[in-house]
Amino acid sequence: MISPWDLRRWLYLIGINGPLFGLLFLIVLYSLMHTAGFAISYLYYIPLVVVATWYSNRSIWTAAALSSGYTAVTLFLAFGGYAVDPVILFLFTMLYLWGMTAVTLFGAGSGRIPGSILKKGPSFFFDAKSLQITRADPALAGILGLSVHEISGMPLASVWEDHTDLKTFCGVLERGAAVLHYETFFHDPSGRPVPVLLSCVPGMPEHRCSVLDVASLKAFRDARSAGEAAVRMCAAEAERRQDFITTAAHELRTPLQPVFGYLYLLLEDRQKYGLDDEVCRILGICMENISREKNAVNRMLELSLLEGGKVWCDRAPVDLAGIVGEVLACHDSGDDVSITLRIPENTVIDVDHDQFFIVLESLITNAVRYSEPPKVVEISYAEDGAARYVMVKDNGIGIEPGKIRTIFEPFYLADGERTTRTFNRMGLGLSIAERYARLNGGEIRVESVPGEGSTFTIVLWQGCDHGA
Repeated sequence: MISPWDLRRWLYLIGINGPLFGLLFLIVLYSLMHTAGFAISYLYYIPLVVVATWYSNRSIWTAAALSSGYTAVTLFLAFGGYAVDPVILFLFTMLYLWGMTAVTLFGAGSGRIPGSILKKGPSFFFDAKSLQITRADPALAGILGLSVHEISGMPLASVWEDHTDLKTFCGVLERGAAVLHYETFFHDPSGRPVPVLLSCVPGMPEHRCSVLDVASLKAFRDARSAGEAAVRMCAAEAERRQDFITTAAHELRTPLQPVFGYLYLLLEDRQKYGLDDEVCRILGICMENISREKNAVNRMLELSLLEGGKVWCDRAPVDLAGIVGEVLACHDSGDDVSITLRIPENTVIDVDHDQFFIVLESLITNAVRYSEPPKVVEISYAEDGAARYVMVKDNGIGIEPGKIRTIFEPFYLADGERTTRTFNRMGLGLSIAERYARLNGGEIRVESVPGEGSTFTIVLWQGCDHGA
């Protein structure tokens, strides 16, 4: 038994396709009459305009079919004795193709949505007057958590989240305009919103729509937004930390200056102030600790300036063996340390002297501090076409693989968990050294085996100019 909807659908198809078949019949009839000499066929292309208006995605194929039909009929009649002009036959065939192509590309069909777009993703039809869903494919039913039978016949408003949005959408279709990628929300029976993109072609008595479920795209957007918010939060936290370090360093250094100055005056003229040896010894200890405190504060300021990009690099040729000798001369390594230099003579590197001195000082003093007796430290040099390498190797406690990435973080101490660790260290040396290495167009790499020692390599890339 034919349902009322199926009957209505067939009437609709006949009403739309009937004129098309009628036009095709008239074209064939005109072809026969013209070939027989009873009619003029210069207006044959006018029905093609109508075809292109209603079937823009099929108009090229229609033109090809009509051209082939016209040619076939003309040739058939030629065999029956009718006079046929080959030139006129060719020109009329080209006229069909040209007329249909022009209408399709530049005429009535140019504002319509390509059928290929509507074929992508789930689709459904809904009545133009009652706004009831007349047909839906299983894919759309799966998105909404319904069966095909349940969704057929449902009002479109029952699955549309925002009824005002639905009214706007249908208003566009009522004006005869197609809708492409309309962003809105459906909802399933539980009320869960489902974000979708709709593309719809108006029609009578029903509109045809395709649906793109963008729930996964929305989840991706939310995750990306959360990631961007986390990045902004980390950046703000880093800026607050930098501001705190700068402020704290200034506040600590300000009261230290007069204390250091007065202690210096007392010790320089002990007889004037009547200081005996014991008092001078105590004041000397105080002055030594204040000097250490000043150095720590200055390092905090130095790190703050580096992280804020306020330090510039003035690179020039520097003798490597000479600058290593300067570092060793400034620090008494002790009699229990064996330091070996493997640096070729006249080895010159292009760095900022003062900044590279700080880098070497940090690596060499750490190598001495963390080596195990008998302490052995080796400083060597190598190069290739890509970079130059300055290596500082020790036989110390080594670094756990999971901690290698963290040793360059500010305030990290390799022996921070030990109760017997030495004082006068804040864990800023490697952080500052690593930043100065980057400022000089390089980086610091670490290779370490726990219990056997570590090798810190300063890599200076050839041809880099990061420090200007």
